[in-house]
Amino acid sequence: MYQIRIEFTFDSGHRLLDYNGKCAYPHGHTCRAEVYLESQSLKEPGLVYDFTDLKDRIKTWVNDNSDHAFLVNSRDSEVSSGLAGAELVWFFKFQDENSSYEGMSRALYEKTSEFCDIAPAKVRLWESVNQYAEYFGAPSIGKA
Repeated sequence: MYQIRIEFTFDSGHRLLDYNGKCAYPHGHTCRAEVYLESQSLKEPGLVYDFTDLKDRIKTWVNDNSDHAFLVNSRDSEVSSGLAGAELVWFFKFQDENSSYEGMSRALYEKTSEFCDIAPAKVRLWESVNQYAEYFGAPSIGKA
């Protein structure tokens, strides 16, 4: 089995709606993302997937949707309306779910599958140097 991994960072803000703790308050993180692809075989010229192409596709989507954005639950009218009057605010809405790192890792997994036509082995998002969330899906063995 072959495996490749890309890593990049982005900054975003969020809060957890209906949560009892510090994460109920708007706050931000520098997120470290890791995307893993696996394959039983290599495609020409001996690659699982081109690193540059993979990073360009995924990082472009992250830059356009999440980097320096406020990631918000679509039901969070308080934050949405509170920041709506600000001139330079960028929202990415999670439909009826919190922008937890678990949900964010699933969203990045799904976008990687969509844009690269290969399902990742996993996506890992680091919230801090001590903790991360991962999303695993069914591997696309040999599809690369």
